[in-house]
Amino acid sequence: MTSLRRLNWYTLLACLTGVVLLTVIQPGTTAARAAVFAVVVPVCVVAGRLLAVPVLGTPPPPTAMTIIAALAAAGLLLYSRITGEGGFPWVLPLAVVLAGVPRPAWRLWPAGAALAFAASLAGGRHLGGALSDLAVTALCTAGVYAQLWMCAVADRLDRARHTERTTAVTGERRRFAAELHDIQGHNLQVIALKSELAERLAGTDPARAAEQMREVQELARQALGDTRELVRGYRAVSLDTEIANAARVLDAAGIRSSISLPPDPPVLPPAVENLLGLVVRECTTNVLRHSTAARCEIALTGDVALRFVNDNPFDGPDGPAGGLAGLRDRLTAAGGSLRFRRTDGEFTVTAALPMAVVR
Repeated sequence: MTSLRRLNWYTLLACLTGVVLLTVIQPGTTAARAAVFAVVVPVCVVAGRLLAVPVLGTPPPPTAMTIIAALAAAGLLLYSRITGEGGFPWVLPLAVVLAGVPRPAWRLWPAGAALAFAASLAGGRHLGGALSDLAVTALCTAGVYAQLWMCAVADRLDRARHTERTTAVTGERRRFAAELHDIQGHNLQVIALKSELAERLAGTDPARAAEQMREVQELARQALGDTRELVRGYRAVSLDTEIANAARVLDAAGIRSSISLPPDPPVLPPAVENLLGLVVRECTTNVLRHSTAARCEIALTGDVALRFVNDNPFDGPDGPAGGLAGLRDRLTAAGGSLRFRRTDGEFTVTAALPMAVVR
């Protein structure tokens, strides 16, 4: 962007400098050239300030100054037609002023072209010559405006790229936070549950209490390993592993679990398996946190749908919607759906991903 701005700025500035230099070599008396020079320089200065607005981001000159510069440029064209001393160089300052005005250019181009046409006719040019001056003014204005427009478009694209990058970083942070919540929330809940069980068994069954504490240590190591893998970006959720872990954790908590899988389970794409595995993990965590369930059912159908049911929910009327709401957004974005429903005796979560599977 810096190089593009410099290219536009130096190119347009060189055009204006060339116009100023042409006044020195124009034929005529010294007094006449000095008078033209005294008009051309302020006009080119105003035009340069107008060009700097979109290119360098500087504030525009006052509106009155811009109008005076446009009229002075038309006066130069009129003078050149009356004296017969050139004409084309004086079209460029008018075109630059028109192209650089910080308004929609098409609203001012007809006025500028009409100004050039009127100046040519007033200077004694015939109709064809006046139309020629009008066309040259319009073409020069369009050429200068095209450079400014290209710089503005590139600037918008650059801002959009930065916005996209910021959005991607924000999305990645949200994903990381969700993954970390899934890992730590699930494992810490089980660790807390087993620690409480070990505390109750310490006085009556020390051997079983020690076994529970060994499982707590293993869960803590697993949580630490999962966290490290998440940080490295290599962690992937396996649906089979999550279902097996859910059954093991539920059994350890004294909750009867039943697993129903199709006789010929489909081979799921990694993205589908990851999302369904997260649903199983979140549902298992909710059972341990938000219910006094005695049984759970986990069913996977062949059309890539998962159903998780538990009894005795005691959460609010809408169920534990926090983590499930986040998963619902992720499944919806992937083309699937997630629904949860609470009745007096059951809490049912249904996740579906109508996506092509690899068999």
